[in-house]
Amino acid sequence: MTTGTLIGIGIGVPLAAASVPVIIHLINLTRYRKVDWAAMEFLLAAYKKTRKRLQMESLIMLLLRVCAIVLLALAFFPFAADQVKAWFSEGLGLGRVSFAANAPLHLVVVLDNSASMAYTQEGQTSFERAKKYGLGVVDSLTQGRDRVSIVRLSDIYVPRGIGGTTISEEEQAKSRRRRVGQSANLDIETARRQLAETTVAAVDTNMLVALREAYRLMDVTPTTDAAALVVVSDFASSGWQELMAGGAQTGEFKDVLVKINERMARTGGAPIFYDAGFDDAQNLAITSLSCDDRVIGDGMETRINVEVANFSRGGEIRNISLVYRVDGREAKPAGGKVQLAAGQRNGDIQIVLKPEDLKLVSEREKKTGASRHIEVEIVEPDGLKGDNRRHLVINVVPDVPILVVNGVADKNPRLDETIYLETALGISDNRMDSDARREEVRITPNRVVSIQPSQLTAQESFLDYRLVILANVASLPESTVTKLEEFVAAGFGLIIFDGDRVDHQRYNRDLYKDGKGLLPCRLKGPEGSTDITAKLYKLVPVDEGHPVLSIFMRDVQSRALVTDPEVMRNWRGVDLPQGAEIDPLRPARVVLGINRGATPQPFMVDRGFGRGRVVYVSSTASERWNELWSSGNGLPLFLYHETVNYLTNSEARYANLGIGESFRRALRVRDIAPVYQIKDPAGAVSDIPATSEDGLPVIEFAGTAASGVYTLMASERGDSGQLNPKWQERFAVNAEARESDLVKVSGEERDEEGKGKDVGALLKDTLGDVPFNFQKAGGEREGKGLLADDAGNRLWLWLAALAAFFFLAETLWSLMISKPEQ
Repeated sequence: MTTGTLIGIGIGVPLAAASVPVIIHLINLTRYRKVDWAAMEFLLAAYKKTRKRLQMESLIMLLLRVCAIVLLALAFFPFAADQVKAWFSEGLGLGRVSFAANAPLHLVVVLDNSASMAYTQEGQTSFERAKKYGLGVVDSLTQGRDRVSIVRLSDIYVPRGIGGTTISEEEQAKSRRRRVGQSANLDIETARRQLAETTVAAVDTNMLVALREAYRLMDVTPTTDAAALVVVSDFASSGWQELMAGGAQTGEFKDVLVKINERMARTGGAPIFYDAGFDDAQNLAITSLSCDDRVIGDGMETRINVEVANFSRGGEIRNISLVYRVDGREAKPAGGKVQLAAGQRNGDIQIVLKPEDLKLVSEREKKTGASRHIEVEIVEPDGLKGDNRRHLVINVVPDVPILVVNGVADKNPRLDETIYLETALGISDNRMDSDARREEVRITPNRVVSIQPSQLTAQESFLDYRLVILANVASLPESTVTKLEEFVAAGFGLIIFDGDRVDHQRYNRDLYKDGKGLLPCRLKGPEGSTDITAKLYKLVPVDEGHPVLSIFMRDVQSRALVTDPEVMRNWRGVDLPQGAEIDPLRPARVVLGINRGATPQPFMVDRGFGRGRVVYVSSTASERWNELWSSGNGLPLFLYHETVNYLTNSEARYANLGIGESFRRALRVRDIAPVYQIKDPAGAVSDIPATSEDGLPVIEFAGTAASGVYTLMASERGDSGQLNPKWQERFAVNAEARESDLVKVSGEERDEEGKGKDVGALLKDTLGDVPFNFQKAGGEREGKGLLADDAGNRLWLWLAALAAFFFLAETLWSLMISKPEQ
C-alpha cells in the first residue's frame, strides 16, 4: 500500500467519522410527523421565545461531537493531519513561500549501504528495512513532476589509495562526484529500480561526506523547485560517533545541516533521519590478519597474527573458536577457545605456518614463486557473516634477487664497502631444535648478486631484481639513472649508501633533480669527524611508526637494540625537500636520526618514487666512516633485513587491499603473456588488458568491490587456440574492520540500566535548534501506531488528548442543557 493511499485513508476515515453526528442530527430532525393540535398552540408560542437558544445549544452539542470524532480519527492517522496542515499552508501561502502548489520536488536520499547494514536479526537485515522505507518515500512522489537523487555510501566511498598510497583530495572529489552523478536527478520509476537493485557494499560509513554531497545536489537544484532530504542509516557507532556531540566532526556535521535547512526552508520542511538499525546488535569479528614477514622464501616458516573483537555493549562473555585454511585445504584449529567480554579485543592470537604449509611444489612455482591464500574463520555464527572470516595472501618466492653495486672493493673486509652487508643479507638458514628431529629453517630469502660500478652500463634492465643497493658509488651514467628510475617506478626498491667516493654535486644534479628525482634529500658536505678516536653518537628513532622500525618499537628491550649502540662518527649532512621540492603525496620521511644536538641529524631517509621507494643512508655501508658492524656493539642485522623486506615487497604491497582499491602489477619481461584474466571471489572470469605506464607494461584492475580472494591469470594460446596457463598470482580484498562495530551510537550518560540516550535524543543534543525529524524502524510492531516510531512527533497523543477533552466537554454541555429550569 502506497503512502498516497494511506494518506487518502487517513483523511477519508476522519471525514466519514465527522459525518456520523451530522447524519444522526438530520435524521432526528425528520423523524417526527407534524400534527396540528389546538392544545399545543400555547406551548408553541412559548417555544418561539426559546427557539434560538435551543438551536444554539443543539449546534454547540453537534460541533463538540463532530470535533471529538474527527480528533479521535486523526489520532489513528496522524500523517493525514500533517497532509491537511500542508494543504492549508499551501493555500494560505504559509508553506512553500515562493513555490506554486505543484512545484517540482527534488528529493535527495542518502542511503547507507555500508557493510554493517548486512546485519541480520529477526529474519531481516537492516538494509532491507532501509530499502523498504526508501521505496515508500519515493512512492509518495508524483511521477513526471518530482525527481530523486540517491547518494549511496558506496558511491561516496573513496579508498585511501592504490595499495595504501594516499591520493589527493581533488582526485577523491572527482571520483566521488562521478559516481554520485550516475544516480542524480532520476525519475520516480528509475529511482525505484535503482533503490531496489542496490545491495550492501563492503565499504565503511563516511556520513559527513555523504551529507556534503547531498547538499551539493540540493544547492544546484533550480530555485523555483523544492528540495528535501532523507537520511537512512543504522546509526552504528563506527560511522556516527564522531558526528555526535563532543565528536571530532560535530561542528562540520552541524554546519552542513544548517545549510541543508536553509535550502529546505522555502518548502517549510526539515531533513528526516530514519534509523533502520537494531538497538541490541551484537557481533563477533576478525578485525585484523597480518604476517610477520613481508617476503617469504621457499623453506621459511612464518607467523600469522590474528585479532578478534566482541562488538556489543553488554551480554555474556563469548567463547570464540578459530580455524584456518591454507589454499582451501582442510581446516585446522587455530589454538584453543578465546574468551571475549563485551567490547573487548584480543590481538595476541598467532598461527605458525610451517615450511611444508608454504612449500613451492611444481617446477613452475620453483621458478616464479607462488601466492598462498590464508583464510581464518570464526566457527560460531552471528548476525553479520561477512566479518566472521578474513583473507590474507602471502607471496612465497624461490629467492629475492638483490643487486649490490660495490663502490669500493678491497681485500681488507673493514674497508671493502659491501662485504659485511652481503654477509648480513645472505644469511639463509638457521638450524633449530625440534622435539622429533633437527630441522633446517630458512630465515631470509635473499640472493645477493654483487657487481662493480663499471659493470652498470652493461645492465640492460634492473627489472630482474627486486632491490638495487648503491654503496659508495661515485656517480652514475645518465642511461643507468634512467633505468633505475624505470625500475623504482615499477614498484621496486633502491638503497643508496653514502661515502667518501660519492660526488654529492652530481648526485644532486642527476638523482635529486630539485625533488623530482630518486634521491629523497639534497646532499651537502660530510659532517662529524674522520678521526677514529672521535666521540661516537647513538641513533634515535624519528618516525617510530615506520614499517622498518615496527619490530623494534614493540618493547623497551627491542628499542634498545637500535638506540643503545654508539656507532656514528662521520656522516653526510642533508637538506630535506623544501617549498616546491615537496611532493605532498610522497613526502620524505626521516626514519632514524643521529642523536647529536637538539635536532637529530638524518641517518635514514625514505621517500616514494612512482610505485616504488628509495631509502638513503647518510653513512657508508662499511666501517670506513663508522662502527656499524663492530662485533657485539653494532646495529642489529635485523635492521638491514627489515629495510630490505620493506623495499622488496612490491607484490605484497598489492597482495592485500581494501574494498575499492585498485590492484596493480608491473610486468617484467618474463611475465609478458598474450592473455590476462581476473577471477573474482564468485568465480566470474573477465579479460584484463595490459596497459603501458611510463613505458612499462602494467596490469590494473579496479573491480575490487567484494571481499575475498581474486586470481590474476596469465595464459598463452596453444596451437588449437586453447589457453595454457603461464603463471598466476592471487590477491585478497577485505572490508574495513571498523564496519564490524554495530553498537548503536550513544552518549556518555547512562541510566540505571546502563543504557545511553537514543539516536533521536543524541541528534537533538548535537544539532540544538537546527530542525530535523527522526523516525525509527520497528515502532509499528510494538503497537504504537504507524508513525509512533517518530521520537520527535507526538501529534497522535495530542490529538487523542484533544478528542478526550471534547468528549468531556460534550458530556458536561449535555448535562448542563438538560438540567430543568428553576
